[in-house]
Amino acid sequence: EVVTLSIECCYQNVGIATSAVLAMFDDKDEIAAAMFVPLFYGLVEMGVLGIYCILAWKLGWTKAPKDENMCLVLTKTYEISEEE
Repeated sequence: EVVTLSIECCYQNVGIATSAVLAMFDDKDEIAAAMFVPLFYGLVEMGVLGIYCILAWKLGWTKAPKDENMCLVLTKTYEISEEE
């Protein structure tokens, strides 16, 4: 749960920032310049969070076994069911 919480805390919604830019500016040049910030942040965020998720998995911080195949980890759920 700590990994999930850390991702939720650092993940920011780029769509909200993009909508704010469109609402704040009328000039196309200003919109283009301001739109760079949320789009660039979203790309950096995607890369950093992707690396963090892989590192957390490989360090054994997640419920997924660290020696499992990555394709299997991405498609299988590791949630604990009530039956267990």
